[in-house]
Amino acid sequence: MVAMWKCENIAKSNAANAQLVLGIGIGNISTFAAFIVGVFFSICAFAEPAYTNHAGNVASGVVVALDARTATISNAMETVKLPLSIFPEPEQRRIAADYVLGHPEMGTAALRVPVAVKRAVAGAEKAMARSRKRAEKGLCTQEESDAFCDKSAAALKSYLDKQVKEGVITSAERKALRR
Repeated sequence: MVAMWKCENIAKSNAANAQLVLGIGIGNISTFAAFIVGVFFSICAFAEPAYTNHAGNVASGVVVALDARTATISNAMETVKLPLSIFPEPEQRRIAADYVLGHPEMGTAALRVPVAVKRAVAGAEKAMARSRKRAEKGLCTQEESDAFCDKSAAALKSYLDKQVKEGVITSAERKALRR
């Protein structure tokens, strides 16, 4: 029984010495874990979109301005105005979608979606506006107008979902169209 007591004390002593020598105790391990979690979330919180040009170079940052020929991209280090022609077509479309998502007040005109998709969205929006105006003038009931608008919005949503599935538009463009 004495031999077991000595082994037990030696084991406790070795564990305590290891913690002292390595400087790792329960408090240090939890502090280190909290540090790692904090770093991870700070990296995720400040992640910026990145756009790759034809040469494989990356421009990272938020699109702050966009016109027909150029995109202004800004990050913590700099703001640069780049010609859109240096980016492949899918990247140009993603840049436009990110700009519209970041600046909803500018509308969806900057999106580079196919003409058929633009027509479908515009047609559905006009039909719903017309229905609301008819209800406002008393030409139909508000319930009929609401039912028509709900049906039109569901049809447009289904159409846009199909376009994403077929690869005609990207999910970012779909999101930017707000449907």
